[in-house]
Amino acid sequence: MKRWFAIPAIVVLALGVLVWFLPASWALPLLQTQWRGVRMDGVTGTLWEGCAQQFSIADGPPLGSLAWVISRRALLGDLQASVELRQPQLQLQGRVHRLSPAQIALHDVKLHLDMAMLGMQPWLRGRPQGQLDLQVPQAQLRSAWPIQLDATGIWSQAAIHTAQGNIPLGQVMLAVTGQSGALQGTLSDDGSGSVQTAGRLALSPLGWDLQLRLVPRNHDPAVLSWLRSQGTPAADGTFELRYRGGLAQWGPAIKQ
Repeated sequence: MKRWFAIPAIVVLALGVLVWFLPASWALPLLQTQWRGVRMDGVTGTLWEGCAQQFSIADGPPLGSLAWVISRRALLGDLQASVELRQPQLQLQGRVHRLSPAQIALHDVKLHLDMAMLGMQPWLRGRPQGQLDLQVPQAQLRSAWPIQLDATGIWSQAAIHTAQGNIPLGQVMLAVTGQSGALQGTLSDDGSGSVQTAGRLALSPLGWDLQLRLVPRNHDPAVLSWLRSQGTPAADGTFELRYRGGLAQWGPAIKQ
């Protein structure tokens, strides 16, 4: 009789060991069902610490290899994880903590992006060049939208490749903060580029509003041609540009 009582305990213990060391490849079908559009190939390791040789979203191009470490506190409903996405043109790492089914917290996020990966940008009339390094010490997302954000970035060796030639912008600094889902950002250059650059950004679920003030530092024909393709200069040669979308296109200018 005691042997019969021992069988359920053995089964529970075996299931516990299986979950504790669950191979990531076994869990992959369940994960891809829960995270629609996510695709992972070449999966190795365990559910708790593993990697995928290729990671992509929504039938998009491969984004690179993905490595993860998930705290086993997830078994108690407290999901915390560290992730790292890596390829030659893109590196992303950070920590994720699910606060509720619709809200997550991000910590110590670091992004390195080769701007050439973005390709042709019609609003820039060219292809961005250089490297973007973005740091997000903390952020909170609700339904994938940042409701709180603290981020800084540096676009080094910044340039725009146009039909007329390269437009060197030097080093461009970016800072973005946000509370209650409304984001505010500033943009400025270090003075080494061919165009003095300053800008302000407002972003919310209702729309976005970007204002740029561009002043040529020289009379390079390629620079002047690119600037004139963006708009008409003021009497002093300054280009005041504005890009808006959503309800923001009906609002007043961002206050400087």
